[in-house]
Amino acid sequence: MLDAALRAGVDLSTALVELGVSNDDLENPQSRISMTVEDQLIRKALQHSNDPLFGLHMGEAIRPRFMGELGYASMSSATLRDAIELMIPFMKVTTEYAGIRFEWRDDQLWLIWESDMEALPTYPMRIDANFAAAITFGRWILGKDYNPERIHLRHAPQGDAAEYQRIFNCAVVFEQQENAIVLSNDILDLPLRDADPDVHKLARSRMQRAVTQYHARDNLLDQVRLEIQKCFQRGVPQLEPIADELGVKPWTLRRQLRAENTDFSSLLEEERRRIACDWLLHSERSVNQIALDLGYSEQSAFNRAFKRWFGITPVSYRDQGRDAPPPV
Repeated sequence: MLDAALRAGVDLSTALVELGVSNDDLENPQSRISMTVEDQLIRKALQHSNDPLFGLHMGEAIRPRFMGELGYASMSSATLRDAIELMIPFMKVTTEYAGIRFEWRDDQLWLIWESDMEALPTYPMRIDANFAAAITFGRWILGKDYNPERIHLRHAPQGDAAEYQRIFNCAVVFEQQENAIVLSNDILDLPLRDADPDVHKLARSRMQRAVTQYHARDNLLDQVRLEIQKCFQRGVPQLEPIADELGVKPWTLRRQLRAENTDFSSLLEEERRRIACDWLLHSERSVNQIALDLGYSEQSAFNRAFKRWFGITPVSYRDQGRDAPPPV
């Protein structure tokens, strides 16, 4: 938003100071800006840019670097379908005022934007910005100017309707029941321009930690899960070092976990199960390497555990791909 405002000739640096937003807040990926502050910045950008379609133009200028782990994880995915599957759950981290769900209707994928804050005067601008960003970024990672089938918007045009047509290059219908991007099934399995399994594995891992860290803010179980994920980067997770990281004694952590009707071994197995599924489907590691990285002494022990979880072997799970049973 700040970048788009500058391009529109609006410097919001004074407003940032007045609203108590520091440079550290802007640079730290873990910091959060309140909705009240963000809304005031959006209002100033709209007012001083004299551009009723500021949101649309802001979204049109999206770049991967604006999106952190999500940008790099999605652009290095194998297909557009894979990138979309990553983005939907990550929405919970990037914004708290809206979410996306999807539906299949007549062989078309409907990405539907939902929020309980539609009464905000700035809400139409937010929809314009997010939809323009989604389409622009999708074209960028595909390396081609593919277009959606249709765009449905609940609000009326915020300016010249022809500008919506220019950016989306498809039918744009206003004052509809839903805010939705409609995509043809044909484009979902197109390969991405910068698909890279190694980069994707790293970016996906960092993105998953960001999601867990967000959910772990006030949740002990998610805090422990996050620490387990970190430990898998350097060895087999142990309760004692994780308790140290959380600033509690090991016996205190055991007691707290019992109060949540679980224990460390159960959480460790849950994370092993989730990570095993992720690595089997989204990495080139051999099954033996996955077994060793997850702390099993040999592949046969991993095979037995995996068959206990899902009723099939890791090799069968990998071969079946998306048709395999999902991690629970």
